[in-house]
Amino acid sequence: MWLVEFENSAVEKEVATLIKSKKLTTDDQAIIHAWVQQISVHGPESIRGDFKWADHALQGDWAGYRSSAFSNRGRIIYRIVDKKVVIKIARITDEHDYMKGRKK
Repeated sequence: MWLVEFENSAVEKEVATLIKSKKLTTDDQAIIHAWVQQISVHGPESIRGDFKWADHALQGDWAGYRSSAFSNRGRIIYRIVDKKVVIKIARITDEHDYMKGRKK
């Protein structure tokens, strides 16, 4: 079993703001929950070959992180910590935005 958690409280607050502003719909939230469930039970390898998640490694400022799609524009940016023990969600964005530190 894998543990999936936010990388820090700022990410958790960013997600809460997206939910409150309705930029993350209930459908988006359900899909993100399905992503968390799949990784929790089957590990991150299970989504890498699954076309619906469009999972891929990131480069540049996000080197060492991966991105999975939860909609046409929405992304979950995450990294694997402690050699397959914990997955840390670094960002959930509703606009396919990979800019680090950008405030909306």
